[in-house]
Amino acid sequence: MRKWFIAGLLLFLLAIVACNQKEASYGQNLNLHISKPEGQGYTVYKKVEDQEAVKIMLDILFNVPWENAKVSMSRQPDYKIVTVNTDPTVSYETFTCAAWLSPQKDILEVIIEGQSKYGKVTEEDTRKLLSILGTP
Repeated sequence: MRKWFIAGLLLFLLAIVACNQKEASYGQNLNLHISKPEGQGYTVYKKVEDQEAVKIMLDILFNVPWENAKVSMSRQPDYKIVTVNTDPTVSYETFTCAAWLSPQKDILEVIIEGQSKYGKVTEEDTRKLLSILGTP
């Protein structure tokens, strides 16, 4: 009985440590490359390396109310946001988000490239993102 208790306690502590490490590393070792349309492709015009700004942007993007939908926009995205792993010892799958600014410039509509995910960023969060994104 005592061995089971100790084993359970160790598993519980291991789970807590793993969750804390995940939470602590959220956004760490990541930079964001912000691209704008140029011809048929995209050019990086800004690299976000400030970890607080990276965390703000990722928090907003990961918390968009995503819908499973395949969308077709009438023009190229205004922005592409790509996560770049800065630590070669950590495995990380790149996250690419394409964003369109609404005609009123108050809402960003976003998709996750390679997935059928579409969502709209709130006006407040759009303002936060645009302050970091700057002008392309």
